[in-house]
Amino acid sequence: MKTFCVSLFLFVPWAFFVAAMDYVWGFPFGYLIVPMIIWWVTKQSLRHLRIRFVLASLLGSYGVSVYFAYLFENDWGYFFKPLNLMGIVHMWSVVILIGTLVILINHGGQKSNESSNRH
Repeated sequence: MKTFCVSLFLFVPWAFFVAAMDYVWGFPFGYLIVPMIIWWVTKQSLRHLRIRFVLASLLGSYGVSVYFAYLFENDWGYFFKPLNLMGIVHMWSVVILIGTLVILINHGGQKSNESSNRH
């Protein structure tokens, strides 16, 4: 059940929703707050969740965000100057991916260190 809930949370199209929050409410802090929450959930969930579920969910989230950005690209015009909506979605998703990869590499290093200490 935990795997399903965490995967579902990570699958939400966060990149699109953060851009929408900025466009609709003028709330740019989502670009900082949401990644920290995603990274915290990723770090906490690695005790119960396999790495492939984390990466698959984040890739699915990226795909849905790109699809939504494609649907709404012309409706929002040039709000995100000098980037457009698609550029914001790509940039934000890359930042999330880099942070997640750092967490996963750190987690893998800790696991190998723990297993070497047991022997």
